[in-house]
Parts: sequence; C-alpha cells; structure tokens
Amino acid sequence: MRLSCDVLVAGGGVAGISAAVRAAREGARTILAETNGFPGGTAVNCMHRYICGLYSSGPLPPEGTLNGGIADEICAKLKKLAPGTKPVKMGKVLLFPFTTGDLISVLRSLSEKQAELDLLYETEVVSVEVQNGRIRNVFARNNTGEIEISTRAVIDCSGYGAVIRLSGAAYDISSPEERQLAGFCFKIKGIKDPGEMAPVSVPYHISQAVAEKRIPSYLKYARFYKSDVDHEGYCLISIPPGNSPERIREAKKYAAAVHDILADSIDSFRNSRITEMSSVISEREGLRMKGEYTLTEKDVLSGRKFHDGVVKSAWPIELWDQKKGPSCRYLDDGAYYEIPLRCLKSRNIKNLYCAGRCISASPEALGSTRVMGTCISLGEQAGLAAAKDLDLL
Repeated sequence: MRLSCDVLVAGGGVAGISAAVRAAREGARTILAETNGFPGGTAVNCMHRYICGLYSSGPLPPEGTLNGGIADEICAKLKKLAPGTKPVKMGKVLLFPFTTGDLISVLRSLSEKQAELDLLYETEVVSVEVQNGRIRNVFARNNTGEIEISTRAVIDCSGYGAVIRLSGAAYDISSPEERQLAGFCFKIKGIKDPGEMAPVSVPYHISQAVAEKRIPSYLKYARFYKSDVDHEGYCLISIPPGNSPERIREAKKYAAAVHDILADSIDSFRNSRITEMSSVISEREGLRMKGEYTLTEKDVLSGRKFHDGVVKSAWPIELWDQKKGPSCRYLDDGAYYEIPLRCLKSRNIKNLYCAGRCISASPEALGSTRVMGTCISLGEQAGLAAAKDLDLL
C-alpha cells in the first residue's frame, strides 16, 4: 500500500496525538502511526495516574495550565468525564488525576473525527528513506502488510526514537549504567483500609526487606498511591532501565515479591492481591535527539527564556539515580523556563521534528521535560511547526 501526507507522526502517546491533531488543524494532511491498538502510549501501558507538569510552581493554586491549548482541552474533557476532578498537591507540585479509560476516551475524541488526520493503529515504522538530508519515504508494517508513506515532514513522538534512529539523525544516549532508573507499576486490590500511613509504611517495609537482602537495593524506592476506588491502590517500583522481554519478566517477578512482603508485613494488605501490571517498563531516560539547541540543567533551574521559546515548564529536575535514588531540584516559586523550538528540530535531518521524551536536552534537563503535561504541549508545538514549515521544507 502507498500513502502520502504532509506530516507523518510516529507514536500515538499524548505527545503524538497532540502533534497530529495540531498539524491537521493547521490544514496539513496528517498520518499518525502507532504500534498499539489504542492511543495513550506510555501513559496507558505503564498505568500512569497523574498528568505532571501542567502548572506553575508556587504556594497558590494556579488559574490555569502554563501552556493552555490542547493541554487545557484534555483537562476539560477529563473533568467532563469525571466531574469534580481537580489538581492535587503532592509535596511541592500539583498533579492532575485521571483514569486510564478516561484518558483513552479523551484522546480518541480529540483525534478520531479530526479532519485531515488518518490514524494507523497497530502500525510499526520499520525503515526510513533519506535523500539529501531529508526524509522522503517512511516504511511501516501492520497486519495488512507493508505501507510506503511519502511525506514532507516527520515528527518522532515514539518515545524510543524510532525515526531518529532509522533516519540517521544525530542523537545522544547515556550508557545503561548512567541512565535513570525505570518504573514499573502494579495495581493491588483487596486492601483493607490502608489509611493515611500506607504511603509511608509501604516504603518502610520494602526498605527493611532490602536491608535484610531479600530483594535488590533499587526496590527500596518503591512508592504507594491510594486509589479513588475503595480497597485499591497502586505500587510503583524502580528497576534498572531496559524493555526486553527478559527485563519485563524480571519486573513482574519483583512486583510479586514486593507484594508478598507487604502482605506479610502490613495487616491491611494481608488478603490483598495484584490484579494488573504494566505491560511495559516505563523508561525515564533514553535516546535524545541532537537538535539545533540542547536544553541544559542551567536553563531549567535559572528559568531561562528564549526568543523561540514555545513551551513553558515549572516541573523540577526529577532524577532517579541508579545508586542514589530519587532527587528533585525545584525552581523558585512562580518561576518557569521555556523550551525553544530548536530543541524539537533535528540538527542534521531538515524535515525531522520530535516531541516527548526524545527532545534535544541534557540528561538533567530531561528530568524536567519528560513529564506528561509538558509532552502534550511539546507535541502540539511540534505539530504546529511542522505544518507551518511545509513551504520551507
């Protein structure tokens, strides 16, 4: 099969959906290719429950999101499906809660009836043809066979840099030993009144098991979140990066071990059970495209603004060091930094853009930019730029 479009978006997570919708709204004929059979990507596969990075920092509740646009639309649609939803504070930051089903519904409603946008689910990009420093054709595969897509611009929102790698675009990647710990989430039901102390008691008992060398040391960074549903909660464990089948099996084994410890140590968990696990490991760090500019740690913490700043963020630099564990460095109250458009443009492939986790940023800056709320707006701005630049490509 042969298709053609103005803009091809690889990846249908929150960044990819936002990119595709915005490009199509600008009148660009757009195709989105997503490997799963549904939108949402990492947010769905990894059982995320909060949109982080939507709001400014500071002690007072914000009047709206930092970037507006599609981020506001998504929040409004989620509120409509779950009346009464509002931002919740955890530590120094505000998060917007959602359920998996509601997020999928909202992303479908944004994209499925959008004019100029064709959605190709269960479709994987397998190769890229580059001529004179530009992507000319992208080859994908699904259950109907191979698809050749002729396109004028590509936005890589895959999270793992599928098009970046295949096109020969320049990128950076830290060694496996230097990358941040990854996350793996599982749902527990049958918890009898976990109480307000569960987010404290769960890490405590896991740390005790680590001290006794019953489980690996990195599992001591486990976190527990109560659900809005009675007798239910979510546990997030941190493990070394990697998404091979062997690593996923290992993650599931450790999830079961952690649950066994909780069931043996905490009365309210005694008769509980795991009912759901992430289908993949949530990588916090991976490939980072080399763009026309690389966002730095100093840019983030100093609240730097740019002449081509297109996305605002106030999320802290949140790092999950494999040896030291999690740490956060916050911006001053009321401060925010900007992400320049140049971070979304490939340095050496003229018609390649990216959004989401793979933008041009240092590992430290990535600790702030990679969260869902920021990725929604990065996707929207990449879609806008790709559509507006068509005449220049």
